[in-house]
Amino acid sequence: MRNRIMRITHAVVTIALTLSTAAAGAAQDYDLAPLTKFRADRETTLQGDNNYLTLAGLHFLNPGANRIGSDPTNDIILDFPSVPKRAGVIIVDGRTVRIRAADGQSLNVNDQPVTDMELHGSFDGKPNDVVKFGEVTFFVHYSGPRLALRVRDQKSPHRSGFRGLRWFAPNPAYRAIGTFTAYAEPRVVQIPNILGDLEPFNAVGTVTYAVHGVQHTMEAWRSGQRLWFVFRDLTSGRDSYPSARFLYVPAAVDGKVVMDFNFAENPPCAYNPFTTCPLPPQQNRLTVAIEAGEKRYVAAP
Repeated sequence: MRNRIMRITHAVVTIALTLSTAAAGAAQDYDLAPLTKFRADRETTLQGDNNYLTLAGLHFLNPGANRIGSDPTNDIILDFPSVPKRAGVIIVDGRTVRIRAADGQSLNVNDQPVTDMELHGSFDGKPNDVVKFGEVTFFVHYSGPRLALRVRDQKSPHRSGFRGLRWFAPNPAYRAIGTFTAYAEPRVVQIPNILGDLEPFNAVGTVTYAVHGVQHTMEAWRSGQRLWFVFRDLTSGRDSYPSARFLYVPAAVDGKVVMDFNFAENPPCAYNPFTTCPLPPQQNRLTVAIEAGEKRYVAAP
């Protein structure tokens, strides 16, 4: 009996040492340089003039006239010192949007004085026309199926009070090689965002991979030349942002995709309430904890 216990103990120790050695080897093979750069670049980009920390308002437009200004009697209140009490009116007629300055005033649109003009933007496939009041700007875009004003303030408290990002420790166990299965034809899927609006996304296929010995299959959306995964896991709401997490990866090569969750990031909604983010499709809601990538952001009190 004693010899049997010793043999079992020796076998357990041998297995443990083997696993430890394999893990150490994997850690040594994991190149931290791209991840270190990614994290530094992400923090820098997030604090840029045209990123999510500067957003200071999201106002939905109604058909017809929408009066804008800092006075509380306006339809859309832009409560900033640089905005006139009555700045003008935005007129929505289907997909056509016009802006007219209040009587006796002009507006700064694309750094030019304007009294009346049609506004264009991503909603009609053109560059955004930007209306400016000092440090405050806005442009028209679609938020889900609804036209809205997206307002930026370069002195936004979200930007000035930014406290930096937090990350899980790099872990090569969360880097897996997945198999990409393309859909016969890319499909447009309608996915709800956190406001309940349905938004269209281009789904191109699925990727099957394994983490901690458990196989998962997630739907992949197209984002430029990359694949985009909107997912949730058992860290969501605890260590990571509750609604969703994002992972962008290079397109498949010979049917294979590198799924490195150390590059997972929070969606814009983690930093600013004036953003809208998609919720994960059902098959991207994982039953394991992905303790990798960006942690839940802690804003200034």
